[in-house]
This record gives sequence, structure tokens and C-alpha cells, in this order.
Amino acid sequence: MGRSNEKALSQASGVDLRKLAARQMLPMGIAVVLVWLMWDRIQGLDMASIGAGFRTVGPLQWLMALALSALSFWAVGRYDGVGHRLIGSATPTTQARQAGVASIAVAQTVGFGVISGAFVRWRMLPELTLIQAMRLSVTVSATFLAGWAVVAALVVLIVPLPLPGATQLAFATLAGAVALATLSVLRPGFISRFNLPTLPAMGAILALTFIDTAAAGGALWVLLPDGVSIAPATMIAAFILALGAGLICGTPGGVGPFEVTLLALLPHVGQEPVLAAVLAFRGIYYALPALLGAAVVIRGPRDRVAPDTALAAVGPMDQAPGLTPRLDRVLHQAPRAEAALLRHGCLSLLSDPAGQPTAMVAPTGQSLVMLSDPLIRGLDHDALTTHLRDAAQVRFLSPVLYKVGGRLAAAARRTGWATLPVSREAWLAPAGFTLEGSPRRQLRRKLRKAETAGVVVSEATGALPLSDMGAINRDWARARGGERGFSMGIWSPATLPFSRIFLARREGKLIGFLTLHGNAQEWTLDLMRQRADVPDGTMHLLLTKAIEVAAQQGVARLSLAAVPLGKQDHEPPLFHALRDMMDRVSGADGLRQFKSAFAPHWEVLYIAAPTRPGLVLGALDVLREIRMNRTGGRLGKGLRDVMRPAGLADRGRRNT
Repeated sequence: MGRSNEKALSQASGVDLRKLAARQMLPMGIAVVLVWLMWDRIQGLDMASIGAGFRTVGPLQWLMALALSALSFWAVGRYDGVGHRLIGSATPTTQARQAGVASIAVAQTVGFGVISGAFVRWRMLPELTLIQAMRLSVTVSATFLAGWAVVAALVVLIVPLPLPGATQLAFATLAGAVALATLSVLRPGFISRFNLPTLPAMGAILALTFIDTAAAGGALWVLLPDGVSIAPATMIAAFILALGAGLICGTPGGVGPFEVTLLALLPHVGQEPVLAAVLAFRGIYYALPALLGAAVVIRGPRDRVAPDTALAAVGPMDQAPGLTPRLDRVLHQAPRAEAALLRHGCLSLLSDPAGQPTAMVAPTGQSLVMLSDPLIRGLDHDALTTHLRDAAQVRFLSPVLYKVGGRLAAAARRTGWATLPVSREAWLAPAGFTLEGSPRRQLRRKLRKAETAGVVVSEATGALPLSDMGAINRDWARARGGERGFSMGIWSPATLPFSRIFLARREGKLIGFLTLHGNAQEWTLDLMRQRADVPDGTMHLLLTKAIEVAAQQGVARLSLAAVPLGKQDHEPPLFHALRDMMDRVSGADGLRQFKSAFAPHWEVLYIAAPTRPGLVLGALDVLREIRMNRTGGRLGKGLRDVMRPAGLADRGRRNT
């Protein structure tokens, strides 16, 4: 590879390959220094005794060590599978695991693990570019190192070993892990650019790291020669910590630092028997897998298998805002016009096993949130929630239904999901709408004020006054700290041609506008923007005009959109805090008053998740998504107050 190509690859991958290669040379130097420092001790070893101990290892010991090594590599493969899911890879799970095992088997023996592991993955997974394989390799290393650090900290606290000061370091490590888990939940703006694993992914990483390292340590223990008495827990604990020395120094297989550390942690055991077991262990855990892995790599990848159904279920909206003719038809027939939010490109599609779009979803934080009711009428609600759950779990997310109607919420409740009323949608039938009656007395008063002030409202036709509309939107957003996002309308000139737009003018000057999503079933309110100095009642006049036009065009239902439900007396304090936050974020008090003036019908909408913790985390994720759009990623004090009362890097232990 020429220098120009290497530089381009480094810039594209975000990894400086020359620096990375230089860092890989450092471990070799450390190994040489260690050998030099320990030369007197090495010369004092009885090599004949080591050889004799090696020869005493019996067939049953070899078989047990082989079984434990297989268990360790089983965990290795699943660990790589976790990594693929964290970066959103579409690689089928089976192929991801096989490539992970092959890359570790080869890289842990040949050294230069991040680089060699990346090339093996690139060879085994042709759908990955070298850049993607390198990122995958780097991320697997980082996540494994983090998992090992937590496992090692727990080992220090549980198993007594001669390590002065290790207890304090272990507590500090665990405190850091708790802080990282908290950041994964809160995801404040300064951390948003990092791809932090979710809590389930962290749990999977820790569990697999423990299985991997404990099984490997167990393989070393069963290979001890006859007459050597070491408790299994002690040997496994010493192995895990010695592994850390190899990780830090980065020599191939940890050779040198691993042995030195292991002997230091087992001062009351003879050196030769331990080294005899290490020699046997390196044969069965390093040499044999390296040969098998090399054979697999030489053979190359098998025919590609189809991606998992759950993995292929969620797809990006690559063609928003125009979408495709087929999806346009789906949006046109969707039960809720709110489905037009897909045009903003911030949501993804959930498709059934046949590839039919069924719902709009967003992976965010700890959750895969399904927003609003399904895109198609008559879907089996039980099958839909099951499919959503499977699509979420394969990504280490929790499935969440947000702002769904009572029928879907009831179906979820029947299957054991936790449900909670979250908002109320205001709607009316345009054909039957009238300004008469006491319920709309406040509305009539507002309309008179706007008309007296000379406000004139009309539906937009022809070219839109985008410059004036954009200025109004900027002033409106600036006064409120930014726009809301996610389930709430955002300014997007590219999607305006698909909306119904009504403009308010005074003395020929644009002072406000209102947009609605529309399809064959209904219209639904989207944006309401006005200047700060508009006459009272301007927005009421805009919406009244929209209702009038909807009635003329035979629209059966016009939704004024939803407002948060508000605090419920019977709920616990945590839910009170969440509802207060939602009210503040959405400006709920003003919206309730505005919509109530039209005396609409009110329909309760729900949030649901398989568990109560999942429901709470889902609500936090939704709040953050709404708020991030208006605060540029800042989480805000409110969310921290409530909480108060994968990416992929190659296995660090062998590949760093």
C-alpha cells in the first residue's frame, strides 16, 4: 500500500495506521526488556522439570482443557456478534460469530491483533470494507478491555491474592463502570458522539467476558501436573489478572508478562509445574486454534446466508422526503396522517418478514421506540408487538410503544407488557364543526380579536414564501430554546410540498403559518409558527380556516395532535417528575388551552414496554429525543433530577 493510499485509508477510518503499527511494535520491545530483566530467574528454571510436568498431563486433562477452551471460544464468537449489532452491521449472526472466532484464533497468536484481526474479518466478511473491518476490530478491543477491567475488579474483591493496593483500584474501576452505565442511560450532549453500548449490551459483554476468561483459566487449571494443589478459584483469578499484564504489554498471546505475573500471584506454588501447565495451555488454547483458524481463513467465506429476520426488520429512510412510490401509497392509506413524519428522515421503517412496512420506529438510547399506531389497518397486534420485541432484542434494545391507541395498548397489556397513559389526542370531525355553543365561546372571542386586528388567513397556493416562513420559524425557535424533535413537528422546507399550509398576513406581511399532514384518512396538525407580536387569536384563526377547508374537501377526521396527559395523583413520584418534564419540554399548558378552545374529542394514547423499568427508560429516551432537537443535545437539568431520588474493537486481550 502506497503512502497516499495508506493516508486515505487512515483518514476515512479515523485510525492512523502508521501510529497503530508503531504502537504494535512497542509490546515486542517490552517483551525483550522483560526477558533481559528476568534472565537470571529464567536461567534458574529447571527445564527438565518443566518437560517432565508437561508429560504428566493425562488424556482426561487434555479433553477437559479442550472442552473448556471450546467454551471460551464459544463466548468469543458471541462477543463478536454483540459487536456487529452495536455498530448496526447487517452481517448475519452466524457469519459474524464465525469470523470473530477465526480472527481471534489467528490474531492472538501472530500478534499485531487490531490489524491482523481486521484483515481476517475483512477476508471472512466480504460485505465489509477494510475500513469497516478496522473499525470493528478497534471497537471489539475497547469493549473487551472494559469488560475485562470490571471482571478483574470483581475478582480482586472476591478472591484473596497478593496485590497491595488492588482493593482501592478495584473499587475505583467499579465506580467508573457505574458511571459509564449511568451515562449510557442519560446520554448527555458531550457523550452523544460516542457509541456507548446499551445496558443489555453491557450486560452481555460482561457475561461473555466472564465466561471466556473463566473458561480459559479453568483450562489452565485442569492442565496442572499431578501433585500441584491450587484451588480452581485462585488459579482462575490469577489467570484473569495475569491476562491483564498481557493486555497492557500487548505481546502476542501475552507471552512474558503473562507468565511473570502468574508466577508472582502464585508465590507458594512451584514455578516449574505452573510453567508446564502454561506450556500445555498454549498448545491447546493458542497453537491448535491458530491452525484451525488459518485453515478457515485460507478456505475463505462460505456462501452468504440471509440476514436474520429480526435484524432485517428495521431499515433507514434513505429516500426521504420523497420516499418511494410504494411507500407513498402506504403513507397515503395509513390510519394516522402522522405517518408523514417518516419524510423527515429521522425515523426508520419496521417491516414484517415479508418486507411489508408496518410501523415507524427509532432506535434511541436503551430503546427501539415504535411511534404511533401501525401503518396498515388490520394488523395482528400480538404479532406486531412480538416482531417489535424481536427486532429490539437483536439490537440489545428494549421495545417501546409510544403514543399508540387503546386497542394496541390493550393487546400489549394482554401479553404482559406494562402500559401507561401518556397523552391525549384532540380531534374533531370537520363536517360537523361549528362555532356555536358555550364550549367554543373562548374560540369565538379569539377569532374576533384576530379579525378586528386585520389578520387575513388563506391556504397557500403556488410558490411558498419560504424566506419569510424560515425567518418566523427561526425567531419562534430562538424564543423557545430551539425546536422540539422526534414526534413533534420540525421545520423542513424539503417536506413542505407534501403538507397543507395556511398563511396568516396582516397588511400584506406574513405573521404566522400553520401546516398539516394529510392523507386519505385524516389531516393532522403539524407546525404552528407565528411572530412574537402577532395579534391575539391569529393561530386560532389559522386552524379554523384549516378546519373549514377540510370540511369542504370531505376530510372525515382532523387531528389537533396530542398533548401530554399531565400529572396523575395515583402515580409514584418518578412518574410525576417525568410528566412535569414532558409538560415543560412540549409547552403542554399552552397547547391544552389552545386545543380546548375548539371543544374537540379527546382520545387517550399510551406508552408501553415489556417491563416497568423498560417503560421508564423508554420515556426518558423519548424525552431526550424531543429535547435534543431543541437544545442541541444538552440533556437538561430536569432529566438529571429525575435520575437522582459497541461499537466494536478486536479482542484486546489477544489482539492489542
